[in-house]
Amino acid sequence: MNKNNVLGIILSGGLSTRMGEDKSTKKISGKSLLEHVIVRSSDQVDKLIINSNKSNNIFKKLGMDIVINDCIPGSLGPLIGVLSGLKWARKNSDYEWLVSFPVDCPFFPKNIVKRFIEESGNYKIVLAESAERLHPVFSMWRVSENLEGQLEAFLVNGERKIEKFTKKFKTRVVKFSEVGYDPFFNVNTMIDLEKAEKIYNQYQWRFK
Repeated sequence: MNKNNVLGIILSGGLSTRMGEDKSTKKISGKSLLEHVIVRSSDQVDKLIINSNKSNNIFKKLGMDIVINDCIPGSLGPLIGVLSGLKWARKNSDYEWLVSFPVDCPFFPKNIVKRFIEESGNYKIVLAESAERLHPVFSMWRVSENLEGQLEAFLVNGERKIEKFTKKFKTRVVKFSEVGYDPFFNVNTMIDLEKAEKIYNQYQWRFK
């Protein structure tokens, strides 16, 4: 199995409430968070799409031609982006796996998909962990009607927590080491953005 079986989706459908404005456009070293995530994820998958409820024109300028809206309205959290991606993948492709990348995490490992694939076995879901902390928004999902249907029911019933859903299935947790900083550091506030800028400046050779 290789990346040809993997579709990537950038989750950019959140409300950015703690930032106060769209965080995907916030910049680190002159590039938006969205641009950083596109660059870091595009080489790891066969195709990359975006989940967002904003205008497609924003993304087309960055070379992203497929933007899918939440399949259920109401801003239901990252799982609605995963569900929307699973629905799109099953109807429009032959991909075996969907990998999700949150738009507010610009430093995730360049080999995360490779590691996920290597440890996927006969699991239905694969999740990332670092420093004994689970990062379930970085995850790989087997594209199947059964998984999709159960996830939709879970969300319709008012559930939102990723870990609560994934524990129902055979799930693999892949552990990643810290590398001077948390590779899954996420930007929620302006203070986080300042911290991210410092990380980038200190370790910029890793982000080329």
